[in-house]
Amino acid sequence: MRKSKTSEGFFSILEKIIRSHPAIYLVIRNLIKYTNIFEKDFDGLKYLDFDKTKLNILDVGASDGIASKFFNKNLNTGTIYCYEPSKYYQEILKKNKIKNIIIKPYAIGNKDIKKKIFFPRYKFFNKKYDIISYTHYDLNLMNHFFKDFKFRKNLSIASDTLSIKKVEEFKKKIHLIKIDTNGYELAIIKGLINTIKKDLPVILTEVNKDENNINRILKNFSYEGYFYSVSKNKFTKKAETNSLNKYFLQKKHLNNKFC
Repeated sequence: MRKSKTSEGFFSILEKIIRSHPAIYLVIRNLIKYTNIFEKDFDGLKYLDFDKTKLNILDVGASDGIASKFFNKNLNTGTIYCYEPSKYYQEILKKNKIKNIIIKPYAIGNKDIKKKIFFPRYKFFNKKYDIISYTHYDLNLMNHFFKDFKFRKNLSIASDTLSIKKVEEFKKKIHLIKIDTNGYELAIIKGLINTIKKDLPVILTEVNKDENNINRILKNFSYEGYFYSVSKNKFTKKAETNSLNKYFLQKKHLNNKFC
């Protein structure tokens, strides 16, 4: 659950209330994992032309498995590789007991490296609660999103060091790559270049400051960038105010009815 213009009217007000206080956010974020509430622009995946086979998926930044649940509910899934470095989320992924996921308990990129990460830490009755879903690699970006919380008493920015591994090669064909890593998408795309070149999968990434660089890299492999418009039920070149994710697609993926 990131800050975004995902709702209007009553739901927009509700979202602002949830994000205003860290305690409320922690409670609601914990409850969401028991629901099917998810980012609506992922619905575009339902209308793409995939191979007529079970789809092997990379879920990079798997969090508590909410995207994997969406894939299993709406797509003909094969194996889902869930990359998630947070031990907290790893335990949730295990408890989900989803038979077709393989948990990869580390972060990936284009090289082996140690990277500093930043996240909000809420102190309540001398106990510390780390808001992992707000983890960022850039301190300036963390400071920006920190302002989501209007009540900042007992809230601070904590840091840790994360070990990132160079992406391995895959024996199975990969049909879909989803990346949501709060600003590290570019390094992951670079690390996955061999897989992208070989398999030409659908790629779905969080919109961020590296969008243009990712565009340039993927154009070399005949990809075009699109946003899925929920209101129009079609893919468009232009982002809407509530666009959270960007699709990178080959011509073979698109059904003309939806673009």
